[in-house]
Amino acid sequence: MSEVKKIGLFDSGLGGLTVLRALERALPDVPKVYYGDTLHLPYGDKSDEAIVRYSKRIVEFLVAQGCELIVIACNSASAAAGKELERAFPQVAFINVIDPVVSEVARGAEQRVGLLGTRATVRSGAYADRLLKLAPEKELCSLSTPLLVPLIEDGFLGTGIDAQVLNHYLKDERLDGIEALVPGCTHYPLLEKVAEEMLDGVRWIDAPAIVAQAVVEAWDYPEAVGLTRYCLSDKTDSFLAMAAQIFGIHADWERVRFPD
Repeated sequence: MSEVKKIGLFDSGLGGLTVLRALERALPDVPKVYYGDTLHLPYGDKSDEAIVRYSKRIVEFLVAQGCELIVIACNSASAAAGKELERAFPQVAFINVIDPVVSEVARGAEQRVGLLGTRATVRSGAYADRLLKLAPEKELCSLSTPLLVPLIEDGFLGTGIDAQVLNHYLKDERLDGIEALVPGCTHYPLLEKVAEEMLDGVRWIDAPAIVAQAVVEAWDYPEAVGLTRYCLSDKTDSFLAMAAQIFGIHADWERVRFPD
């Protein structure tokens, strides 16, 4: 294992880059390894068993690269695989994208909070279960929004189609009366500006910034300095173009695949 301590992050695709961007702002000099499992995206439509299998192989790779803290930069993987990863890799410090956000919601003044998530995240009940333990007086209104991830991955941000689809979901009666909204998928922060135009008086929870702060508090190796390495299970022109256009990442992405 490399002597330089690194932070690993993984997601099924583009969404985890919202967390990486926030983390680059918070810890710009710390070496990081990002892995996007684009071959299997989206995780939100996969079974829990498949998500656990994919996640374990990625964590094995990140550990081999010297990552001693790993951010599960995917809500579906955090919900389906988080506990299993902690058991399988006790030597690794994990930060998932659910617990820090739930803690923020529990501290907030809002009593009725909305959650937009993938099918896997909403099915898991992870947000509701964890919020119940911290703030049982609060009400979480969860809505599965399966069209949003492929819409983002297929390049429809800023076309007006994204606003139409999001508006359709936000009009769902299950979200009536919410005072705050959690983007329960790491892709969804890319819809923040569009959402805020539709959310009158509703606080948008800045999930990537909250998760990045949790990493800052957990990181024990401030002396580490290095660059970020970018890896994908499947390199596609569309992904590389969006990474460059949306996040300004013009890196030499490595294709890293694992044997079945």
